[in-house]
Amino acid sequence: MSPEQRREAIVTAVLPLVREHGAHVTTKQIAHAAGIAEGTVFRAFTDKTELLHACVTAALRPDELCATVRAVPRDTDVAARLTEAAQLFLDHFTSFGELVHTLAASGFDLRGGPEGKPAGLPEVREQFIRDLTTALASLVDPHELRIPPEDLASYLQALVLGIRFTATAHHTSDVDHHAAIRARVDVLLHGALAETTDDPRESR
Repeated sequence: MSPEQRREAIVTAVLPLVREHGAHVTTKQIAHAAGIAEGTVFRAFTDKTELLHACVTAALRPDELCATVRAVPRDTDVAARLTEAAQLFLDHFTSFGELVHTLAASGFDLRGGPEGKPAGLPEVREQFIRDLTTALASLVDPHELRIPPEDLASYLQALVLGIRFTATAHHTSDVDHHAAIRARVDVLLHGALAETTDDPRESR
């Protein structure tokens, strides 16, 4: 196993513990979860801080999410496809937010990397947005739209993020989240204006 593979294996094994305990996870717990000696942990990582930053970066990485989005069945209408994909995205983002909250609550400084940011996280965030935009766009036939699929995907991401921030403030449930997604997909696809046959010029 190469050093990079060793690091990835440790992060994968330890991430559930970090989600539960935040920065309070112990070296003993880390070694036990990874099935290695405690000394091996620090041959792979400089210290626990570096390992925790690696866990944050891994949690945001888009590979698995994008693969799941791309697997959304194409035998449903556009609204159903986008609603399912948006739910996957919201679940992923919510899980990441909970990880960040747990770490912050346990006293971990997420700004501890270069320029006040975790090492590598800005690049992963940019890659996340690019890859998710491409995955969401793949769910829609360009001929079904009057805008590029990538634009639709970007708008959908913005609307879903709004749900997350609103839900955090009002403590809404997952059911409310799903209803909110359906409503936003409907507005995104069909617009916000009420349908009317009246010509406003006739009232002048």
